[in-house]
Amino acid sequence: MNSILKKSVRSLFACALLWSLPAKLMAWTPNANDLTTAINSADFTAYENNLRTWLSAKAPASISQETMMPVLQDATVTLPLAQRQFIAKVGPGNLANFAKASPANKTFLTWLMGNAKALHEYLLAATPLSIPAREDNSYGLPLGGLENWKTIFTADPQSKEGINLKIAIATSIRPPGTGSRGSGQQKVPSTPLVRYQYFRDAHAKKELFPSFGKLTTWEMTHVVCSGGSEVDLSWGRDMVRTMASDLLDGERVVETTSMVWRRNSPVSHVDYKTLLDGGGKCGPRSSWSVFICQSWGIPAIGVGQPAHACVAYKSLNGWQVAYGRGWDASKLEGMGGREFLASVASRDNAAFPNVERLRWFSTTLASKEQTASVAAVAKSLEKSVNITDKELKASQKSEEMDADSGGPVTKSTAKPAEKPEPPVVVPAGVIHVLGSSFAETGGITVWGGEPRVSVVNSYGGGKQVYFPQGMASCWVGYKVNIPETGYYDLTAKVATINSGMGLYVRSFGAMATVKSATATNVWRNDTKGLGPQMAVDNNFGTRWAVNGGVDKASIDMDLGGPTPISTIMMDERAYEKVSKFRLEYKLGTGDWKQILEGTSIGNSYAKDFPLVTADHVRLSTLDCSGNIGGPTFWEISVGTVQDGHGWIALPWTAATWQYTKPLEIRLVKGERMIWINAPYQRGVAMKCFELKYKGTAPTPVAPPSQARAGL
Repeated sequence: MNSILKKSVRSLFACALLWSLPAKLMAWTPNANDLTTAINSADFTAYENNLRTWLSAKAPASISQETMMPVLQDATVTLPLAQRQFIAKVGPGNLANFAKASPANKTFLTWLMGNAKALHEYLLAATPLSIPAREDNSYGLPLGGLENWKTIFTADPQSKEGINLKIAIATSIRPPGTGSRGSGQQKVPSTPLVRYQYFRDAHAKKELFPSFGKLTTWEMTHVVCSGGSEVDLSWGRDMVRTMASDLLDGERVVETTSMVWRRNSPVSHVDYKTLLDGGGKCGPRSSWSVFICQSWGIPAIGVGQPAHACVAYKSLNGWQVAYGRGWDASKLEGMGGREFLASVASRDNAAFPNVERLRWFSTTLASKEQTASVAAVAKSLEKSVNITDKELKASQKSEEMDADSGGPVTKSTAKPAEKPEPPVVVPAGVIHVLGSSFAETGGITVWGGEPRVSVVNSYGGGKQVYFPQGMASCWVGYKVNIPETGYYDLTAKVATINSGMGLYVRSFGAMATVKSATATNVWRNDTKGLGPQMAVDNNFGTRWAVNGGVDKASIDMDLGGPTPISTIMMDERAYEKVSKFRLEYKLGTGDWKQILEGTSIGNSYAKDFPLVTADHVRLSTLDCSGNIGGPTFWEISVGTVQDGHGWIALPWTAATWQYTKPLEIRLVKGERMIWINAPYQRGVAMKCFELKYKGTAPTPVAPPSQARAGL
């Protein structure tokens, strides 16, 4: 009996002693107190060792996909697994230094390491794209990303969840200026906080494409990293709305790259506005493609190809390569096109999170056999993707890859939604003419395209006309009721993508009427369609043409009776061939008398001469440049005043709306056709123009000395 009693006492004593031992000698489990201690003491070594030991004990005896999935789905394992991966990839020492740096850093770490969703989002987004790099698992996470994120976290409580959390993480991993380098980049990138706030607000205001809200955090990194300034990014959206709003349909803004001139640019690319203005070979165009996609929230990456550069972007149908050769010729993100597509497909696979968590778990195991077994399970989940040769060779807009053909921008049939014209307050005495209200239009194609202006719905309401690129000349004619004969100021609301552009304005109200016209030569005897009468009919869309190879030809204009004349106006339009000509007149049965001789004519020749009275006027071409012959005249008119004639020097508006400076022109009372012609240019949009009556006399021009003095 005493023996039994003694044994019982010893057992109770042993139990009491066991319970009195420190907790650290008991079986350890992840807990908030130890995490807080690790953060506050800035020492993560013990905490990481405990996590690794605890996680290793969770490994099933027999490792397979069936036995590992329940472990990964165990809510008690999810956060500790992410914590251990985070500490290991940042490094216990680096993380300790980060914690020591400031109380704000400790506050941030306490939130982050206690938040399974945020921690997993960060770790998965920061995982390398390349499958071999993931399998190797030797990558690390730089402290700079944590510092970026902490700054955003501290500044904005909204960054802790939802899409703002994804934007914050993406900006932390790839801050502005870390994307594809190239033309137009701002020299000093903005801060991660500024970039985060910019995309946060742009998304909240619905300024980005809807697809932005569905991107993964990794995909967002290829948006927020843009080297363009926030001002440029906002302007990029305005540019598309103004000049190419049809490309909003289907999120096809990458096609604005067709508007960037393919040549060696004389313009310094200090920003993306000047890149659009000056254009350039493939490098600047690649930079533009990446930028314009990112401005709308589309992931984009610069692509290197043999002696070429282009773009890869995520369309609504997945990743595409454009303006170059196919994927098989592409290099991006340190890998070839085939590997890139396979890696992206792997990330898009629903199994991707579990594949990476298995790899995290494998590094906690002490046994090499277990580690290899878990890694094998991860690899089996990461199914290979079948990529066809057709996919590898496919490229959008490959025909625009390199040579500057100057080809026209292909406008789609898709149009932005029609909206009513915004109210316009027209001051008294001003004639307001909508750009879309033209009576006639035409053009001269060089590289194809429809020879006319296009009419599109304006993003802000109403309609606008677009003088397309690829046209040697493109014109519109407006029937306008002119209330008084005299001088008017003409201003137009335009948008231009290039500097140095102009519009030529022409009317014929005061020019002498031509009764009939005869010519010494007509193109292939087509007197009905291309006869001399077509050059004197005051119609901008008709012309007199001479056979090719013929230098010398003349047109005799019968004025129907004695007519005073003192000016001539001529237009060769795009067919500028004449290098020498003579103008003559006669009255009745008298001899021909010379008025003047000249050389080049071009598309807006105008010359005054001493007043004469004539009933016939003859224009003769004496020579053509380069022995090509075959001159063409769209308009030849004589009179006593240069009526409705002048150039509008277009401002460079960087593809947003702006009014031109006033052009003073003389117009004759009555219903008149006012023609507006755009000689070869890279794209001009016009919303409207206005005429303001000034009086019967032209504005006096100050002598040069007074003008310089500002008098």
